[in-house]
Amino acid sequence: MGGPPLLDQVTLGDHVCWSVDDDVIRMETIAGFVRTGLRNRERVLYCGDDPAAVVEGLRQRGVDTGAALGAGDLSVDTPEGSYLASGAFDPHATMLLWRSEVARARSAGYRGIRLLGDMSWASRRFPGFEHLPWYEAQINMIFAEGYVAGVCAYDRRRFDPLHLRRLLWAHPGAAGSEMPFDPDSSLRMRRVLDPWGLRLEGEADLSNRDALRAVAEHLFDDGPDVTIDVSELRFADIAAARVLVAAAASGAGRVRLTGCSPSLLRLLRFHGADGVPALVAEAR
Repeated sequence: MGGPPLLDQVTLGDHVCWSVDDDVIRMETIAGFVRTGLRNRERVLYCGDDPAAVVEGLRQRGVDTGAALGAGDLSVDTPEGSYLASGAFDPHATMLLWRSEVARARSAGYRGIRLLGDMSWASRRFPGFEHLPWYEAQINMIFAEGYVAGVCAYDRRRFDPLHLRRLLWAHPGAAGSEMPFDPDSSLRMRRVLDPWGLRLEGEADLSNRDALRAVAEHLFDDGPDVTIDVSELRFADIAAARVLVAAAASGAGRVRLTGCSPSLLRLLRFHGADGVPALVAEAR
């Protein structure tokens, strides 16, 4: 009844692109994801086509859907009630919707939110679908707060591989039908309050560059001085270094990078970090 361990290591703050092409694996994995959320006292939200079939699939796999739905611990909705509530895909309205869900869950005392979005609706090219890559990147600001765990399920049979790759770049993490989410090879971005800034863990590379860039663009939304702790960053490539230097060179504020590895320091210097007064990079 446990299902394949594809999403077992997803925790609050993670944003995962899950490309799946097997309906049985899909349902088994959803059931495991939901069970974990309910057990952890997290509010679980499912948004996608045919939510009644998903509820029945959960029930068949041992989830007490009646109790969970009745208590509000589990909520299921169609794309028309979430992503397409205005009749088209409006990324700004959708992000406001998730913000409101976060506020509701916090006020109700939930430990967090588990959100699973079946993105098949986007393959039907609703008006506004072209904004989906931008949305997937920008919503990382919500996940970086560490209260929401999000999995976006993309059926590989429905999406063009090149388009799916662009969507993947907007997610810090990835999983597949036979590839579990691995936090060590993904990028985890978390807001830090003291000192104010961001903590990066895992690997920052081409596969998640748009996600990192989107969060970096909002570093100074709440103040001009930001500390980015990269001591747990196992790997960073040229694209990641370029994003970090560009954030400090934007003129919006000052960036202090702490815990830089020797290789990251070399990449930062290669991209002109020594010529950016607003950037201080400190070695481990």
